[in-house]
Parts: sequence; C-alpha cells; structure tokens
Amino acid sequence: MQGISGTRTLLPTVAVCQRTGFSRGYIQRLLKSGRIEGVKLGHDWLMYEDSLAAFLAQPRQRGRPKRQRNSSTAQSGATNDPHNENA
Repeated sequence: MQGISGTRTLLPTVAVCQRTGFSRGYIQRLLKSGRIEGVKLGHDWLMYEDSLAAFLAQPRQRGRPKRQRNSSTAQSGATNDPHNENA
C-alpha cells in the first residue's frame, strides 16, 4: 500500500467520477489494479491528480478488449466445427 505524499494533490472518488464520467466501480477497479495511484482511507479511495491525468492522457479503445485468436488454429484454418469444409 502506498502512503500519502505531501507534495501531490489527492482527489476523492466522487470528484473523479464527476470530472471523468467514469463510474465509482470503474475508478475503484483502476485503483485496485494499480493503473491509477491512490490510497484507501476506510471505505473511501483518494487518488493522486497527476496519476489520474497520466491515465487519461493514454490512448484507449472504447469497449471490451478484443479476444486473442489462437495462432495455431488461425494459421491452419482447422476448427472443431463438423460443418467446416476445411476441417
């Protein structure tokens, strides 16, 4: 767990939700996974403003991450589908 730094500005979750439009749950997942730096005080999270700015500056694609294709199946064209002519 990271401690509180005296030179960095801390923002409460409510302020971050209003500023970014992200849900409280999403903000908490970002904090728990370490993608945004912050500290937990009781039930509430406080995040560092510079860490939030760095996260928001990163280019991201909207939506769910695309599933990785299995390279051996993709290269051979083989599937478990009995109706597939290539199998």
